[in-house]
Amino acid sequence: MAFIPSPIIYNILSKLPVKSLARFKSLNKLYCSFIKDPHFINAHFKNHSVVHGDLCLILSCIEHQNLNNTSKIHFFTIKDNEHAMIEYSIPVSFDTYHILPSCNGLICFYGLHGSVHVCNPTTKTIVNLPNIDDDLQRFQSCGFGFDGINDTYKVIKIFDPHKIEIFTMVNGSWNKIWYTYSPCFGFQHHQPPVFANGVFYWYSISSSIVSFDIGKETFETISLPQSALNKDKYKLYLVELKGELCMVDMDFEDKKRVDIWIFKSNGGLWVKLGTIVHRSEPIDTTRPVGIKANKKEILLHGFIKGLGHLSCYNMETGGFRPINIKGFSLDYFHVSQHVETLFQVGD
Repeated sequence: MAFIPSPIIYNILSKLPVKSLARFKSLNKLYCSFIKDPHFINAHFKNHSVVHGDLCLILSCIEHQNLNNTSKIHFFTIKDNEHAMIEYSIPVSFDTYHILPSCNGLICFYGLHGSVHVCNPTTKTIVNLPNIDDDLQRFQSCGFGFDGINDTYKVIKIFDPHKIEIFTMVNGSWNKIWYTYSPCFGFQHHQPPVFANGVFYWYSISSSIVSFDIGKETFETISLPQSALNKDKYKLYLVELKGELCMVDMDFEDKKRVDIWIFKSNGGLWVKLGTIVHRSEPIDTTRPVGIKANKKEILLHGFIKGLGHLSCYNMETGGFRPINIKGFSLDYFHVSQHVETLFQVGD
């Protein structure tokens, strides 16, 4: 058998899917050591975070099992024009849960009564974050993101305008921070923040955007696009597309029109990304959740006649094409763009 140098093996393995690597772990010690190495995990993630054509999505739904007073959260992955494949099902205590968008392949979800969890659906690992024993107060907003400055994932919980708690996954502990002044008073607490480029964003009821830098742990405010200043604040919402903050403006005078703006943080300017016009029937709500690598198609998750719906909108032709989710029958689900990762959470 011919000898293959370790760097070549390293390079080949870093391009394989996570599920294939899981089978290699039992073949020999060299493969296993590669797959567990933090540098290899980062190299593997960088290779797979480059989306070539198809979008990889993570769909999540909550199933309540009233007979035994428990719930299950199911995670499915789907690529363009493929069957939905179940990745991971997690039994959880009976509660109302909020599921945050995928961040580098990890997903955070939290319950109404304070429990916070982070999981990797691909490796089927999960960590249940500890609570601070002396603080039973319910938090108003929760976010999850990657701190590139300190190379760690963080969870942020906001209790009121002056108090937040930050959980740092690299050391597994919460840190309380008190602010004599913060601009987060008056943001829409029922909406989780949008995370993009190391910053959390909330839409404020004072017609501005509140931002929190996860690395510097500082607040700022951002002005809305000029055309949105006089719009109904409940018809505007924020999304993340390809690592950038975007604002969606639903024109409710013409329910078939949606404007999308992208925020250029390096210049502090809003640039109009495009307008989506649905020619056939009104859309109840619609949310862009991904952009294909060619930047010509935007993936939309919305509701038409009350039922969950996925479609791609071509920015050049103005045409829609539905994404048929075979193997997935639920009408209500969360969806976000996703990438597989080897990053382990929990034990």
